[in-house]
Amino acid sequence: MKVLQVNVRLQEGGAARIALDLHRQLLSLGVESRFAYGWGEKGGKSSAESSIPHSFQVGQQIQVASNILLHQVAGIDYAPPVGVGRQRLIEAIHWADVVHLHAIHSYFLPFSWLVKELVHAGKPVVWTAHDYWMLTGRCAFTEGCEGWRTGCGCCPTQKNYPSSYLDFSASQFKAKRWLLTELVPRLRVVSPSEFVAQAIKDGLPNVDVRVIPNWIDSEFEAALHNVPLSTAPANHSAKKIKVIIIANDLSDPTKVDRELINRILGISHIEVHTVGQNSPFAGANVVNHGKITQRKRMVEIIASANVALFTSEKDTFGLVMIEALACGIPIFAVDSLASREVLGMLGLESMRCQEILERLNSLDVFTLLSKDRYVISRSRLLSVYGSIASVNAYHESYEDCVRLLTC
Repeated sequence: MKVLQVNVRLQEGGAARIALDLHRQLLSLGVESRFAYGWGEKGGKSSAESSIPHSFQVGQQIQVASNILLHQVAGIDYAPPVGVGRQRLIEAIHWADVVHLHAIHSYFLPFSWLVKELVHAGKPVVWTAHDYWMLTGRCAFTEGCEGWRTGCGCCPTQKNYPSSYLDFSASQFKAKRWLLTELVPRLRVVSPSEFVAQAIKDGLPNVDVRVIPNWIDSEFEAALHNVPLSTAPANHSAKKIKVIIIANDLSDPTKVDRELINRILGISHIEVHTVGQNSPFAGANVVNHGKITQRKRMVEIIASANVALFTSEKDTFGLVMIEALACGIPIFAVDSLASREVLGMLGLESMRCQEILERLNSLDVFTLLSKDRYVISRSRLLSVYGSIASVNAYHESYEDCVRLLTC
Protein backbone atom coordinates (compact mmCIF):
# COMPACT_ATOMS: atom_id res chain seq x y z
CA MET A 1 0.00 0.00 0.00
CA LYS A 2 1.34 3.42 -1.03
CA VAL A 3 -0.36 6.52 0.40
CA LEU A 4 0.15 10.20 -0.39
CA GLN A 5 -0.88 12.63 2.37
CA VAL A 6 -1.64 16.18 1.16
CA ASN A 7 -2.06 19.12 3.57
CA VAL A 8 -1.46 22.86 3.34
CA ARG A 9 0.93 22.87 6.34
CA LEU A 10 3.43 20.30 7.58
CA GLN A 11 3.12 20.72 11.35
CA GLU A 12 1.10 23.87 12.19
CA GLY A 13 -2.54 23.41 13.18
CA GLY A 14 -4.78 20.50 14.17
CA ALA A 15 -5.19 19.12 10.64
CA ALA A 16 -1.42 19.02 10.18
CA ARG A 17 -0.88 17.26 13.51
CA ILE A 18 -3.34 14.52 12.57
CA ALA A 19 -2.04 14.17 9.00
CA LEU A 20 1.58 14.10 10.14
CA ASP A 21 0.98 11.57 12.90
CA LEU A 22 -0.94 9.36 10.48
CA HIS A 23 2.00 9.60 8.04
CA ARG A 24 4.48 8.59 10.75
CA GLN A 25 2.37 5.76 12.08
CA LEU A 26 1.77 4.33 8.62
CA LEU A 27 5.54 4.30 8.07
CA SER A 28 6.00 2.47 11.38
CA LEU A 29 3.47 -0.14 10.22
CA GLY A 30 5.44 -0.76 7.03
CA VAL A 31 3.03 1.22 4.81
CA GLU A 32 4.75 3.44 2.24
CA SER A 33 3.66 7.03 2.85
CA ARG A 34 4.67 10.42 1.49
CA PHE A 35 3.63 13.84 2.81
CA ALA A 36 3.14 16.76 0.41
CA TYR A 37 2.56 20.17 2.02
CA GLY A 38 1.96 23.63 0.66
CA TRP A 39 4.12 26.01 2.60
CA GLY A 40 5.97 26.59 5.85
CA GLU A 41 7.25 29.68 7.62
CA LYS A 42 6.75 32.88 5.55
CA GLY A 43 5.48 30.81 2.63
CA GLY A 44 8.75 28.92 2.26
CA LYS A 45 10.06 25.53 3.25
CA SER A 46 9.04 24.25 6.68
CA SER A 47 11.85 24.09 9.23
CA ALA A 48 10.54 20.66 10.24
CA GLU A 49 10.89 19.07 6.80
CA SER A 50 14.44 17.81 7.37
CA SER A 51 13.31 15.78 10.39
CA ILE A 52 10.23 14.25 8.74
CA PRO A 53 10.97 11.41 6.33
CA HIS A 54 9.38 11.41 2.87
CA SER A 55 7.95 14.93 3.21
CA PHE A 56 8.28 17.65 0.58
CA GLN A 57 7.04 21.15 -0.16
CA VAL A 58 4.77 21.71 -3.14
CA GLY A 59 4.36 25.49 -3.15
CA GLN A 60 6.87 28.28 -3.72
CA GLN A 61 6.93 31.67 -2.02
CA ILE A 62 5.88 33.62 -5.11
CA GLN A 63 3.01 31.21 -5.82
CA VAL A 64 1.84 31.26 -2.18
CA ALA A 65 2.10 35.06 -2.05
CA SER A 66 0.05 35.35 -5.25
CA ASN A 67 -2.67 33.14 -3.83
CA ILE A 68 -2.69 35.07 -0.54
CA LEU A 69 -3.20 38.34 -2.39
CA LEU A 70 -5.92 37.02 -4.71
CA HIS A 71 -7.66 35.17 -1.88
CA GLN A 72 -7.83 38.26 0.30
CA VAL A 73 -9.48 40.12 -2.58
CA ALA A 74 -11.68 37.48 -4.22
CA GLY A 75 -11.56 34.33 -2.06
CA ILE A 76 -9.92 32.26 -4.81
CA ASP A 77 -6.64 30.30 -5.06
CA TYR A 78 -5.62 30.80 -8.71
CA ALA A 79 -1.88 30.13 -8.99
CA PRO A 80 -1.00 26.42 -9.37
CA PRO A 81 2.29 25.01 -8.10
CA VAL A 82 5.30 25.46 -10.34
CA GLY A 83 8.75 24.00 -10.79
CA VAL A 84 10.12 21.14 -8.71
CA GLY A 85 7.23 21.14 -6.22
CA ARG A 86 4.65 20.76 -8.99
CA GLN A 87 6.59 17.88 -10.59
CA ARG A 88 7.10 16.07 -7.28
CA LEU A 89 3.38 16.30 -6.46
CA ILE A 90 2.31 14.95 -9.86
CA GLU A 91 4.83 12.11 -9.59
CA ALA A 92 3.63 11.29 -6.06
CA ILE A 93 -0.02 11.22 -7.18
CA HIS A 94 0.83 8.69 -9.89
CA TRP A 95 3.03 6.72 -7.46
CA ALA A 96 0.31 6.38 -4.80
CA ASP A 97 -2.35 3.70 -4.50
CA VAL A 98 -4.47 6.18 -2.50
CA VAL A 99 -4.31 9.97 -2.27
CA HIS A 100 -5.36 11.25 1.15
CA LEU A 101 -6.40 14.91 1.16
CA HIS A 102 -6.55 16.88 4.40
CA ALA A 103 -6.83 20.71 4.50
CA ILE A 104 -6.08 21.78 0.91
CA HIS A 105 -7.34 25.39 0.99
CA SER A 106 -5.64 28.59 2.15
CA TYR A 107 -3.20 29.78 -0.53
CA PHE A 108 -2.03 26.27 -1.45
CA LEU A 109 -3.27 25.40 -4.94
CA PRO A 110 -6.41 25.75 -7.09
CA PHE A 111 -8.93 22.99 -6.39
CA SER A 112 -9.66 22.70 -10.14
CA TRP A 113 -5.98 21.99 -10.86
CA LEU A 114 -5.78 19.31 -8.17
CA VAL A 115 -8.99 17.58 -9.28
CA LYS A 116 -7.74 17.51 -12.87
CA GLU A 117 -4.54 15.74 -11.78
CA LEU A 118 -6.38 13.27 -9.52
CA VAL A 119 -8.92 12.35 -12.21
CA HIS A 120 -6.19 12.05 -14.84
CA ALA A 121 -4.26 9.65 -12.59
CA GLY A 122 -7.44 7.67 -11.80
CA LYS A 123 -6.53 7.32 -8.14
CA PRO A 124 -8.95 6.63 -5.23
CA VAL A 125 -9.18 9.60 -2.88
CA VAL A 126 -9.78 9.73 0.87
CA TRP A 127 -10.55 13.28 2.02
CA THR A 128 -10.63 14.14 5.72
CA ALA A 129 -13.00 17.07 6.32
CA HIS A 130 -11.17 18.87 9.11
CA ASP A 131 -13.54 21.79 8.45
CA TYR A 132 -16.49 22.76 6.19
CA TRP A 133 -14.52 23.99 3.16
CA MET A 134 -15.66 21.25 0.77
CA LEU A 135 -19.29 22.27 1.42
CA THR A 136 -19.03 26.03 1.00
CA GLY A 137 -18.33 28.50 -1.76
CA ARG A 138 -15.50 30.14 0.14
CA CYS A 139 -14.97 29.64 3.87
CA ALA A 140 -13.57 26.81 5.99
CA PHE A 141 -15.48 27.68 9.16
CA THR A 142 -19.13 28.65 8.75
CA GLU A 143 -19.67 30.18 12.22
CA GLY A 144 -23.29 29.04 12.17
CA CYS A 145 -24.03 30.16 8.60
CA GLU A 146 -25.84 27.53 6.52
CA GLY A 147 -25.79 29.38 3.22
CA TRP A 148 -24.15 26.32 1.66
CA ARG A 149 -27.52 24.58 1.88
CA THR A 150 -28.88 27.01 -0.74
CA GLY A 151 -25.77 27.63 -2.85
CA CYS A 152 -24.00 30.37 -0.86
CA GLY A 153 -23.90 33.97 -2.12
CA CYS A 154 -24.54 37.18 -0.14
CA CYS A 155 -21.91 35.86 2.28
CA PRO A 156 -22.44 37.18 5.82
CA THR A 157 -19.06 35.94 7.07
CA GLN A 158 -16.51 37.28 4.58
CA LYS A 159 -14.09 38.13 7.41
CA ASN A 160 -13.94 34.60 8.72
CA TYR A 161 -11.14 32.26 7.71
CA PRO A 162 -9.93 32.48 5.01
CA SER A 163 -11.21 36.06 4.62
CA SER A 164 -12.14 37.76 1.33
CA TYR A 165 -13.03 41.34 0.36
CA LEU A 166 -15.26 40.46 -2.61
CA ASP A 167 -18.01 37.84 -2.54
CA PHE A 168 -17.75 35.22 -5.27
CA SER A 169 -19.06 32.48 -2.99
CA ALA A 170 -22.08 31.64 -5.20
CA SER A 171 -20.04 31.08 -8.38
CA GLN A 172 -17.30 29.27 -6.46
CA PHE A 173 -19.93 27.06 -4.83
CA LYS A 174 -21.18 25.95 -8.25
CA ALA A 175 -17.65 25.37 -9.53
CA LYS A 176 -16.70 23.32 -6.46
CA ARG A 177 -19.85 21.18 -6.71
CA TRP A 178 -19.11 20.45 -10.36
CA LEU A 179 -15.54 19.48 -9.52
CA LEU A 180 -16.72 17.23 -6.69
CA THR A 181 -18.92 15.29 -9.13
CA GLU A 182 -15.71 14.45 -10.99
CA LEU A 183 -14.25 12.95 -7.80
CA VAL A 184 -17.33 11.19 -6.38
CA PRO A 185 -16.83 7.83 -8.17
CA ARG A 186 -13.46 7.43 -6.42
CA LEU A 187 -14.02 9.56 -3.28
CA ARG A 188 -14.52 8.66 0.38
CA VAL A 189 -14.94 11.49 2.88
CA VAL A 190 -13.93 11.09 6.52
CA SER A 191 -15.03 13.45 9.28
CA PRO A 192 -13.58 13.59 12.81
CA SER A 193 -17.01 14.39 14.26
CA GLU A 194 -20.61 13.29 13.77
CA PHE A 195 -22.02 16.80 13.33
CA VAL A 196 -19.64 17.63 10.46
CA ALA A 197 -20.34 14.23 8.88
CA GLN A 198 -24.08 14.91 8.99
CA ALA A 199 -23.62 18.30 7.32
CA ILE A 200 -21.59 16.66 4.53
CA LYS A 201 -24.24 13.97 4.08
CA ASP A 202 -26.87 16.70 3.79
CA GLY A 203 -24.87 18.76 1.31
CA LEU A 204 -23.29 15.90 -0.67
CA PRO A 205 -25.77 13.00 -0.49
CA ASN A 206 -23.95 10.98 -3.18
CA VAL A 207 -20.67 10.91 -1.26
CA ASP A 208 -19.59 8.05 1.00
CA VAL A 209 -18.99 9.62 4.44
CA ARG A 210 -17.42 7.93 7.49
CA VAL A 211 -16.52 9.16 10.99
CA ILE A 212 -13.03 8.55 12.38
CA PRO A 213 -12.29 10.66 15.48
CA ASN A 214 -9.07 12.61 15.82
CA TRP A 215 -6.57 11.31 18.36
CA ILE A 216 -3.65 12.17 20.60
CA ASP A 217 -0.59 12.06 18.38
CA SER A 218 2.21 9.59 19.09
CA GLU A 219 4.77 12.26 20.09
CA PHE A 220 2.38 13.76 22.59
CA GLU A 221 1.47 10.34 23.97
CA ALA A 222 5.15 9.38 24.31
CA ALA A 223 5.81 12.61 26.19
CA LEU A 224 2.98 11.78 28.61
CA HIS A 225 4.94 8.76 29.84
CA ASN A 226 8.20 10.69 30.30
CA VAL A 227 6.99 13.88 31.96
CA PRO A 228 5.62 13.83 35.54
CA LEU A 229 2.00 14.93 35.48
CA SER A 230 0.72 17.78 37.59
CA THR A 231 -0.72 17.09 41.03
CA ALA A 232 -1.88 20.70 41.21
CA PRO A 233 -5.64 19.99 41.46
CA ALA A 234 -4.99 18.49 44.91
CA ASN A 235 -2.45 21.12 45.95
CA HIS A 236 -4.50 23.22 48.37
CA SER A 237 -1.47 25.29 49.42
CA ALA A 238 -0.95 26.88 46.00
CA LYS A 239 -1.55 30.62 45.88
CA LYS A 240 -2.84 30.78 42.32
CA ILE A 241 -5.10 28.67 40.12
CA LYS A 242 -3.29 28.33 36.79
CA VAL A 243 -5.72 28.45 33.85
CA ILE A 244 -4.21 27.52 30.48
CA ILE A 245 -5.56 28.65 27.09
CA ILE A 246 -4.16 27.16 23.87
CA ALA A 247 -4.77 28.35 20.31
CA ASN A 248 -2.64 28.77 17.20
CA ASP A 249 -3.79 32.42 16.99
CA LEU A 250 -4.84 33.76 20.38
CA SER A 251 -6.20 36.94 18.79
CA ASP A 252 -8.86 35.01 16.83
CA PRO A 253 -12.20 35.94 18.47
CA THR A 254 -13.86 32.77 17.19
CA LYS A 255 -11.23 30.67 18.98
CA VAL A 256 -10.62 32.71 22.13
CA ASP A 257 -13.40 34.41 24.10
CA ARG A 258 -11.55 37.56 25.12
CA GLU A 259 -14.42 38.91 27.21
CA LEU A 260 -14.65 35.72 29.28
CA ILE A 261 -10.88 35.58 29.81
CA ASN A 262 -10.72 39.23 30.85
CA ARG A 263 -13.43 38.53 33.42
CA ILE A 264 -11.43 35.51 34.64
CA LEU A 265 -8.37 37.74 34.96
CA GLY A 266 -10.39 39.88 37.36
CA ILE A 267 -10.44 36.99 39.86
CA SER A 268 -7.62 37.54 42.36
CA HIS A 269 -6.53 33.91 42.71
CA ILE A 270 -6.32 33.24 38.94
CA GLU A 271 -3.15 33.17 36.83
CA VAL A 272 -3.73 32.79 33.08
CA HIS A 273 -1.16 30.95 30.94
CA THR A 274 -1.39 31.11 27.14
CA VAL A 275 0.20 29.01 24.40
CA GLY A 276 0.08 30.35 20.86
CA GLN A 277 0.79 33.43 18.79
CA ASN A 278 -0.57 36.98 19.09
CA SER A 279 -1.72 36.89 22.69
CA PRO A 280 -3.86 39.96 23.50
CA PHE A 281 -3.48 39.34 27.25
CA ALA A 282 -0.92 40.97 29.52
CA GLY A 283 -0.46 41.80 33.19
CA ALA A 284 0.98 40.54 36.45
CA ASN A 285 -1.26 37.47 36.42
CA VAL A 286 -0.61 36.52 32.75
CA VAL A 287 2.15 34.23 31.47
CA ASN A 288 2.43 34.08 27.66
CA HIS A 289 4.49 31.06 26.57
CA GLY A 290 4.25 31.90 22.87
CA LYS A 291 4.25 29.33 20.08
CA ILE A 292 5.30 25.84 21.21
CA THR A 293 6.20 23.22 18.58
CA GLN A 294 7.93 20.61 20.74
CA ARG A 295 5.32 18.15 21.99
CA LYS A 296 7.29 17.30 25.14
CA ARG A 297 7.41 20.97 26.09
CA MET A 298 3.69 21.27 25.37
CA VAL A 299 2.94 18.40 27.75
CA GLU A 300 5.11 20.01 30.44
CA ILE A 301 3.30 23.34 30.18
CA ILE A 302 -0.19 21.83 30.13
CA ALA A 303 0.59 19.47 33.01
CA SER A 304 1.83 22.38 35.16
CA ALA A 305 -1.60 24.07 34.98
CA ASN A 306 -4.64 23.41 37.16
CA VAL A 307 -7.35 23.68 34.53
CA ALA A 308 -7.57 24.19 30.76
CA LEU A 309 -10.06 26.55 29.17
CA PHE A 310 -11.60 25.83 25.74
CA THR A 311 -13.73 28.61 24.25
CA SER A 312 -13.61 27.94 20.49
CA GLU A 313 -16.87 28.41 18.60
CA LYS A 314 -15.60 27.03 15.32
CA ASP A 315 -13.53 23.91 16.04
CA THR A 316 -14.86 20.79 14.38
CA PHE A 317 -13.15 18.58 16.96
CA GLY A 318 -11.00 20.36 19.53
CA LEU A 319 -7.79 18.39 20.14
CA VAL A 320 -6.91 20.75 22.97
CA MET A 321 -9.64 19.24 25.14
CA ILE A 322 -8.36 15.68 25.00
CA GLU A 323 -4.73 16.79 25.26
CA ALA A 324 -5.49 18.62 28.52
CA LEU A 325 -7.36 15.64 29.94
CA ALA A 326 -4.50 13.34 28.92
CA CYS A 327 -2.14 15.57 30.93
CA GLY A 328 -4.28 14.98 34.00
CA ILE A 329 -5.94 18.39 34.25
CA PRO A 330 -9.65 19.22 33.99
CA ILE A 331 -11.11 20.99 30.96
CA PHE A 332 -13.64 23.81 31.27
CA ALA A 333 -15.17 24.00 27.79
CA VAL A 334 -17.71 26.56 26.65
CA ASP A 335 -20.74 24.83 25.15
CA SER A 336 -20.39 24.16 21.39
CA LEU A 337 -21.05 21.33 18.94
CA ALA A 338 -17.42 20.19 19.25
CA SER A 339 -17.24 20.30 23.05
CA ARG A 340 -20.57 18.49 23.40
CA GLU A 341 -19.48 15.66 21.12
CA VAL A 342 -15.85 15.24 22.23
CA LEU A 343 -16.56 15.48 25.97
CA GLY A 344 -19.84 13.60 25.67
CA MET A 345 -17.92 10.53 24.45
CA LEU A 346 -16.14 10.60 27.82
CA GLY A 347 -19.21 11.26 29.95
CA LEU A 348 -18.12 14.86 30.61
CA GLU A 349 -20.05 18.08 30.00
CA SER A 350 -19.47 21.50 28.49
CA MET A 351 -20.65 24.63 30.32
CA ARG A 352 -22.04 28.12 29.99
CA CYS A 353 -19.62 31.02 30.49
CA GLN A 354 -21.30 31.97 33.75
CA GLU A 355 -20.83 28.46 35.10
CA ILE A 356 -17.12 28.62 34.33
CA LEU A 357 -16.79 31.95 36.12
CA GLU A 358 -18.65 30.67 39.17
CA ARG A 359 -16.46 27.57 39.45
CA LEU A 360 -13.20 29.46 39.07
CA ASN A 361 -14.38 32.08 41.56
CA SER A 362 -15.18 29.43 44.17
CA LEU A 363 -13.17 29.65 47.39
CA ASP A 364 -12.85 25.86 47.34
CA VAL A 365 -11.90 25.62 43.68
CA PHE A 366 -9.12 23.01 44.19
CA THR A 367 -11.57 20.54 45.74
CA LEU A 368 -14.03 21.31 42.94
CA LEU A 369 -11.45 20.58 40.24
CA SER A 370 -10.63 17.16 41.69
CA LYS A 371 -14.20 15.89 41.32
CA ASP A 372 -14.97 13.08 38.87
CA ARG A 373 -17.15 15.32 36.72
CA TYR A 374 -13.98 17.14 35.55
CA VAL A 375 -11.26 14.48 35.49
CA ILE A 376 -10.86 11.16 33.71
CA SER A 377 -8.27 8.38 33.77
CA ARG A 378 -5.68 8.41 31.02
CA SER A 379 -6.36 4.77 30.13
CA ARG A 380 -10.03 5.51 29.57
CA LEU A 381 -9.21 8.60 27.52
CA LEU A 382 -6.81 6.69 25.28
CA SER A 383 -9.34 3.89 24.81
CA VAL A 384 -11.60 6.48 23.15
CA TYR A 385 -9.11 8.92 21.61
CA GLY A 386 -5.91 6.88 21.26
CA SER A 387 -4.29 6.50 17.86
CA ILE A 388 -4.48 2.73 17.31
CA ALA A 389 -8.18 2.42 16.45
CA SER A 390 -8.24 5.55 14.28
CA VAL A 391 -5.08 4.72 12.32
CA ASN A 392 -6.38 1.20 11.70
CA ALA A 393 -9.71 2.65 10.53
CA TYR A 394 -7.89 4.87 8.02
CA HIS A 395 -5.83 1.91 6.79
CA GLU A 396 -9.04 -0.06 6.27
CA SER A 397 -10.53 2.90 4.37
CA TYR A 398 -7.54 2.93 2.04
CA GLU A 399 -7.91 -0.77 1.33
CA ASP A 400 -11.67 -0.44 0.78
CA CYS A 401 -11.16 2.43 -1.69
CA VAL A 402 -8.58 0.49 -3.71
CA ARG A 403 -10.76 -2.63 -3.68
CA LEU A 404 -13.91 -0.78 -4.79
CA LEU A 405 -12.10 0.98 -7.61
CA THR A 406 -10.58 -2.24 -8.96
CA CYS A 407 -13.78 -4.33 -8.72
